[in-house]
Amino acid sequence: MKSWMAVQLLCLGIGGALLPITSSAQRLPDTSRVLRVSVFDDAKVGTTMLRKAEREASRVFRRANIEVIWVSCPQGGLERTSRNPCTEVSYPTHLHLRVAARSLGLKKSTLGTSFQAADGKGCYADVFQESTLELQEESHVSAATILGHAMAHELGHLLLGNNSHSGHGLMQAHWEPKELAQAARGRLLFSSEESARMRSRFTRDDSNLVAVLAQAK
Repeated sequence: MKSWMAVQLLCLGIGGALLPITSSAQRLPDTSRVLRVSVFDDAKVGTTMLRKAEREASRVFRRANIEVIWVSCPQGGLERTSRNPCTEVSYPTHLHLRVAARSLGLKKSTLGTSFQAADGKGCYADVFQESTLELQEESHVSAATILGHAMAHELGHLLLGNNSHSGHGLMQAHWEPKELAQAARGRLLFSSEESARMRSRFTRDDSNLVAVLAQAK
């Protein structure tokens, strides 16, 4: 049976590790927030798979009244400028997510990890393609669905802070067949309390919201 572990990372503080256990712009609610995520496809999962996973994660965040704008970033040779969205990072409004082939130094079954400082803030998270494909074979849930929910889970850790695993839902520390079935049906979500906590990290700015969504068209 696969187990779960909290991973301490010396370089960036505490990371929340995710491991499985298997047997066009729109009008948003007044409580919504906008999150940009720069995505780096180090594992070369491909545009089709990545877009499907992003749609899954977007749907999960939209239920929490958070709209995600995904920024596709090339590998290597990034010019560091103030206007480059792939080098820009700002907590909590602009985070970075890397899709890696496998975890280094973590359990083989780890689906992802987030990197947070002692105060619970962090801008970087990883998800792992090989673990996603292994879980797909075991659970028969699509890889894009699993990857998308893993992306939402790890980004959720960044927005919720340290010790943010839950006893149920998307942030549950143990994903068993029941949770994977919920993911396949679109029912593995953040709780109402988690959604409110994440939204509280943002500063509401309607003018900026309109501008950001316009750029995403």
